[in-house]
Amino acid sequence: MTSRWDVERFGIGPMATPRQADVLLVTGYVSLKTLKRIIRTYEQMPEPKWVLAFGSCTVNGGIYWDSYNTITNLAEYIPVDITVSGCMPRPEAVMDALQTLMKMIQSGEAGAYKKYKENYEYYKANQDRVLKKTVPILGQTPKNDLEGKNEDAKE
Repeated sequence: MTSRWDVERFGIGPMATPRQADVLLVTGYVSLKTLKRIIRTYEQMPEPKWVLAFGSCTVNGGIYWDSYNTITNLAEYIPVDITVSGCMPRPEAVMDALQTLMKMIQSGEAGAYKKYKENYEYYKANQDRVLKKTVPILGQTPKNDLEGKNEDAKE
């Protein structure tokens, strides 16, 4: 967003919170921990909303494609309007993707957020399937374990 590649001349500016934004830029690889936050951010954004995925990392995991903790296809968890190729994409590619998105919005082609509402069960099932890996294995918090031991000691 420097002066040479100034996006503000196209009416694009960063927003402080997701409730004020309408475009979500997902850059780099997505881990399980990050996916939770991306989903929360996406769901907090008001409609209409659009998603741009940058680079091969968001499409196939990039160099971490074989990692247990990396999401290999972001479009299975939230709808992606445009994928920008390159790792990391050049500024020209990002500007072109944003201009393409603007044209798609004006022509009515960009409506992946509608797909999210229509196929919510599909997206939610995919999200739950992958996010259940982040649930603690033991199922109890250390506080509960300590309380259980204190009760056993009293008996």
